[in-house]
Amino acid sequence: MANSFSIYKSNNKKFVINNQLFLKKYAVKNYELLGQGIIVINLLLLKTDILDELDLANDLYYKEQDTSVYRPIVYIPKHNFWFKMIGLKIKKKYQLDIQTEDKDNQTFFVVFIKDASIEHFSVYSLKVSTV
Repeated sequence: MANSFSIYKSNNKKFVINNQLFLKKYAVKNYELLGQGIIVINLLLLKTDILDELDLANDLYYKEQDTSVYRPIVYIPKHNFWFKMIGLKIKKKYQLDIQTEDKDNQTFFVVFIKDASIEHFSVYSLKVSTV
């Protein structure tokens, strides 16, 4: 019998694969506007496993300082408090520094938040070569 963690992880991977093109477009658009950042998907707030424009926090409509992990899907720029907080948690759990930039092949990190305290999360990366 598989434990629930591995099933949850598998569903997140499927989510990234199924929405890969959409996530890449979202990442590139926001990278051009705000610079380096991460995509955060709050599973507590997401209602479906297929993304559309309504799920995305469009940074043109929200003030940058209002960017928070308490939206279904949001791009969090590098200088935001939440980027630093999640970055520290990722570094502690996975020994991965998301603050380093890859100049040749831009890598975007997708972080799935599974609880309100941001203690349980998973991280995936998307490579986009045309940034």
